Amino acid sequence: DEMTPLSVLMFNNKCRPTQKIIEINRNILLKCISSSARLGQKQQQDQVHVPSSFLKALSSIPNVSVNTQKHDLEQHSKGESHHASRMLPSAVVYPKSTEAVRDVVRLCGDASISIVPFGAGTSVEGHVCCLEGGISMDLSHLNKIHLPQETGGEVIPLDDFHVTVDAGVRRLQLNNALRYTGMQFMVDPGADASIGGMVACGASGTSAVKYGTMRENILALRAVLPDGSIVQCGTNARKSSAGYDLLSLMCGSEGTLGVITEVTVKLHPLPSHVSAAVCVFDTLHEAAQAVTAMMMTGVSLDKCEILDEASIDAFNKYSADVDDLPVKPHLFLEFSGSTQVSVDEQVHLAQAICVEDFRCQNFQFTSNDDERNRMWKARHKLYYASLALRPGSQGIVTDACVPLSCLADIIDATSNDVHEMGVVGPCFGHAGDGNFHCILPILPESDTPDYLERVFEVNCRLSQRAIDVGGTVTGEHGVGSGKIGYLAKQYGVETVQMMVTIKRALDPKNIMNPQKVVSV
Repeated sequence: DEMTPLSVLMFNNKCRPTQKIIEINRNILLKCISSSARLGQKQQQDQVHVPSSFLKALSSIPNVSVNTQKHDLEQHSKGESHHASRMLPSAVVYPKSTEAVRDVVRLCGDASISIVPFGAGTSVEGHVCCLEGGISMDLSHLNKIHLPQETGGEVIPLDDFHVTVDAGVRRLQLNNALRYTGMQFMVDPGADASIGGMVACGASGTSAVKYGTMRENILALRAVLPDGSIVQCGTNARKSSAGYDLLSLMCGSEGTLGVITEVTVKLHPLPSHVSAAVCVFDTLHEAAQAVTAMMMTGVSLDKCEILDEASIDAFNKYSADVDDLPVKPHLFLEFSGSTQVSVDEQVHLAQAICVEDFRCQNFQFTSNDDERNRMWKARHKLYYASLALRPGSQGIVTDACVPLSCLADIIDATSNDVHEMGVVGPCFGHAGDGNFHCILPILPESDTPDYLERVFEVNCRLSQRAIDVGGTVTGEHGVGSGKIGYLAKQYGVETVQMMVTIKRALDPKNIMNPQKVVSV
């Protein structure tokens, strides 16, 4: 089937990659990649027929808006990745409350019509593609932030260090609402994603080295299960050992087990003093080794990003408001503390390690907020900067995460593969937790089969290396449909079968975001 996700085609019926299977499917893979744009166009002409009576019933549900305009359907048919949509949803549904979500889910369950939850549309592994038609459930109208009432003055008390938000609240919206509290929500994936989507995909980002991922930054959530039940997972307490950890089950479930409608997230005090540093290295391997050394010696890092030469080249070309950097491997670091003295102590310790032990040529740091913010703003645009190296391209996004001791070898080998294969593929990522990305921009309608084959080879080698050292093929982007075929190789067939059993138990009709995470 030419529409099978690329990663699935790499595996035989036991989901174990073999060279023979890879060779047999190579031409099919290339055909899928090279025609993905055309497939997306063709698929947008297809819809699963739903009865007009169903659409009428949807429209009659209180606190629900329904849109069937083609523009809205197309907008909700794919995220930001290269993955082509099989077809358009039959309708986009906008619920305004948890109870409205429940009523929509019950109606879809009775009619056996698929539901694909949609947050901000920033996912990159085909999460929001409507692979079996159905409806797209846009949660953007669930956008309330449940802050306590002000007690006088501008400061809003948040003594418990958490706040409850609706799933459609965006990350920047939340932090803007918190501006008078002295607190912030610290998980920063770069994109202005929705909180519900970040939970569903198990997102993280540049700050995970200090504050952790979404899994470590949520206390509780409400969700609507496929049968219409409204469940509460977790509590407002900082810890609990009561029963199964359903909160962690829902985090990373990618809309396959239910629709998340409300989340209680942890907050952290805004640091009093912050400094950022930029370090230049001769080799990518030394830059990665410096990260491991800093972590082992206890340097307190808020952020720790690694960029190879290709990333710096893209960075320079795309970021007009930041001075050009030497086209060599870099580390971007950030430090914070309660006093400037404590911050400077960490900066100087990092500087000594980088310069004295790993031949860092240029270690510059600043505590100027404007300079620091410009640098991180440019770093967050590096995905788009990578695509801009090949104007009009779509990005194949890798998301390997490996044990920290293996990072230097794995990222160095991947960067070497990119050079040897003669493809465009900037490598960068969150070095402090072993997570990095190789962005492989492709032009599906004009790239030669030979070029696409080399892109595939880079992706295949990277994924296999990550698994071989006990790592994962996705550290923060999630599985979606794009990486579904790798799960059995990473965890084993029995573990994937356990996931399938959970999916079937909660969603026997398979209406919740089908063909994502596991195939049922």
